[in-house]
Amino acid sequence: MGFQNRVPKLQGLNAALHGRGCLKLRRLVWNRQVLIAVVLVYAIIFLTFSRWSRWTLPLPYFSNLAPSPSPPRRMTNNPPVSPLPERVPCFGPRGQFLSRSPDDDVREAKLNISYPMPFTGSYEALGLDQSWISYRDRYAPYGYGEDDEGYNRTRVDWDRIDWGKLQNECFDRNAHRFPTEAKPFDNMVDAHRLDFRNRTMIPEIRQWHDFNSTRRTAVVLRVWRGYEYKVEDMHYIRSLIVETALRTGGEYQVILLVDMKEYDRHIYDSTDTYQEALRNSSVPPELRSIAILWDDRLLENWYPAVNEHRTMWQVYQPMQLLALHYPEFDHMWQFELDIRFTGDAGKYLDRMGDFARNEPRKQALERATFQHMQQRIGSYQNFSAAVNASNNGSAYLWGPLRIPDLLPIGPEPPTLSPADDDFRWGVGEEADVIVTSLCNNASAAMSWIFRDWLFGFSDGLDTTRFFCPPAITRTSRTLLLAVHQAQVQFGMTVPSEATPPSFAVWHGLKLSFPQQPVFFENPTDDEYMDGWWKGGPANSSTGVGPDLLAHPRGYGLSFWWETLWPRLLYDAWEGREIPEDVPFPWILAKDGNGTAYMPNMMMHPVKHHD
Repeated sequence: MGFQNRVPKLQGLNAALHGRGCLKLRRLVWNRQVLIAVVLVYAIIFLTFSRWSRWTLPLPYFSNLAPSPSPPRRMTNNPPVSPLPERVPCFGPRGQFLSRSPDDDVREAKLNISYPMPFTGSYEALGLDQSWISYRDRYAPYGYGEDDEGYNRTRVDWDRIDWGKLQNECFDRNAHRFPTEAKPFDNMVDAHRLDFRNRTMIPEIRQWHDFNSTRRTAVVLRVWRGYEYKVEDMHYIRSLIVETALRTGGEYQVILLVDMKEYDRHIYDSTDTYQEALRNSSVPPELRSIAILWDDRLLENWYPAVNEHRTMWQVYQPMQLLALHYPEFDHMWQFELDIRFTGDAGKYLDRMGDFARNEPRKQALERATFQHMQQRIGSYQNFSAAVNASNNGSAYLWGPLRIPDLLPIGPEPPTLSPADDDFRWGVGEEADVIVTSLCNNASAAMSWIFRDWLFGFSDGLDTTRFFCPPAITRTSRTLLLAVHQAQVQFGMTVPSEATPPSFAVWHGLKLSFPQQPVFFENPTDDEYMDGWWKGGPANSSTGVGPDLLAHPRGYGLSFWWETLWPRLLYDAWEGREIPEDVPFPWILAKDGNGTAYMPNMMMHPVKHHD
């Protein structure tokens, strides 16, 4: 029988088989158990991978969503951090133990007047001292007034002081307090550690689990070649070193990070060229042992996938390279020379760190998107309760904020739902980023000048991200290394003030905003306060910041990126002449001799006089 004769029979057989197959298939599809399974699988896939899902569920990733062949190692929820042993006293610049040297003491005053209430923030919530101090008593230990005939402290030959040596001696005296991984920062011996990718001995990518904790924090001061160090700057830098590094038994290390901008020599060619650049950097002799030099060539070499390296866009790139090359530190504070602490800087940073460590993860981001104003809501407990009520006991974030471009490294939440957590998760855990001002959702902030500036993200402008200006933060080595990897391998880039908070929430790392005291030049201006308060948490439809994001300009605040008031405050405190049409700042107190006293706070910016 030929092929043509077999065709009709084969067609009839196929039709019969097809009919029975369709029947079985229809029965299988409409089977209740199969339907339930299909619906569950679809729901899980939708919840896990939809851009609207904010929580990372404990489910495996599909490999085509991952930017690398294998998932990164996730952190675990570790026990709370234990306190370090008691601090051992260190030598100060006068060659005496700071604990036994009255000439090195900052002398606070006791005034019988009410302490001013901040515009935002709280002394009580952070445990900050409500102290008063005069300008002379604040900076006399660091050289202020030493040329005056009436100077009653031991004078110091500051050019002969080696702040790197003093800090390392302090660490050596306290080395037993720290984990064995903690090492001294001997920058003069190993001054040329930073280098280009093809020449450094450091791996290009390092992960959080490549390191053990050192329990030390770097305080990084940003400056540039040709900066003219005024006497006022030197008083501030010396105070910062003594109060953060020496009085804390080496828990902090002050580093000067110098941008060698417009320097025509290649500073990393050799040790000699590096030392020559250091001599040409304008860094004073007493600070050279704590200086680290960098330039744009270094950033361009390490981050070729990023098109922009200027500081206003990528201020954290040098910090990322510090984290990569200097594993001596678990965390890094980033400051410029226009910060001023009117009280003990070490105590202030301690209290910021303590607050962040003790803050629960639940609703930490939400609390960071509202201002705590005591005049509007009372205590910080009242404020937190209002944020919780606006979120109905739940949270916008619970674990990482899912985006398709990276795999998170943060730990899994201890409960499936944030509603089941009694504000316990994260208590006792160090924060990966401490911000110093209010955070905002960039997707909602239509007027944010940098809103359209991001690169390397699949969802483009729909990528949910947060920014917390100004870029004055404490960031963990873990977070900085995660940002470094994302920029080196994938060119994922957001503006400076959005970098730490955004990468922290994407990775499920801990963010905290200790709402430090900030004052306003006119405390009776209720309209201005309402413009920042915006109804508070109770007037929020999302629970994540006010519905209305616009607020007045911050010119008259004591801490803000655009404010002008701190310089005037500082001048009035120091005793400089202030304009006749400007009232004497209300937050300063005066004694019978006309001496001005300042409350304890952090001010920014205080630009030095030319």
